[in-house]
Amino acid sequence: MIAVILAAGMGRRLSLGAPKCLIDIGGTSIIRRQVAAFRAAGVERLILVVGYQQDQVRRHLADDPGPFTFVVNERYAETNTIYSLYLTREHCGEGFFYANGDVVFDRQLTQRLAGPDSDGATRLAVKPGRCGQEEVKVIVADGRIARIGKQLDPACALGEFVGVARFGREIIPAFRDTLTRCVEAEGIVGDHFEQAVDRLCVAGHLATPVDVGDLPCGEIDFAEDLRHARETIAPRLIA
Repeated sequence: MIAVILAAGMGRRLSLGAPKCLIDIGGTSIIRRQVAAFRAAGVERLILVVGYQQDQVRRHLADDPGPFTFVVNERYAETNTIYSLYLTREHCGEGFFYANGDVVFDRQLTQRLAGPDSDGATRLAVKPGRCGQEEVKVIVADGRIARIGKQLDPACALGEFVGVARFGREIIPAFRDTLTRCVEAEGIVGDHFEQAVDRLCVAGHLATPVDVGDLPCGEIDFAEDLRHARETIAPRLIA
């Protein structure tokens, strides 16, 4: 199993001057926590999409044995996660874990997503509850994800997709085709990758929401997110 971490963005809303994945939360950077969590779930190879200040990420992980494969998004300033994930499509033939590079979580979450190794299922980590306009919302029907996206009606949503998932091997061919069609045929490069996932769900490809509302996790977009992560999430994380 492999894991894909998207860490190419500029983090404009925080203006850190460094990739958000390098933020220290409780004495450890976000990306080191992610790498440890994926390894605990059996991941043997990590694909890192880098772009903005990529040398900082490479130096930060230089003493880690890896193995890492760095995929460079040269267009990081004008693209979003759908394009970054598209760049990894040739590496993801047998299923993969996924994380946005600014999500704080530990191995409790990845182990919950892993499930039976042989089932080939697709699972998305979801925090049930009321959502605002900024959150990526998930609508569920008959225990499966029917729609996913920021623009959905919050009143219809089960909760928020936290930016960590496991995509099973059965969905991979359709996922790669959808990413390719979005980027190459339709020129969609500035949107979030959830647009591709939403298309798959609408087309009947099954994805299961996994409740992680009881676990310490959160995405860091704004200064208040960072404060919450350091004050509330960090004390609950596994060292």
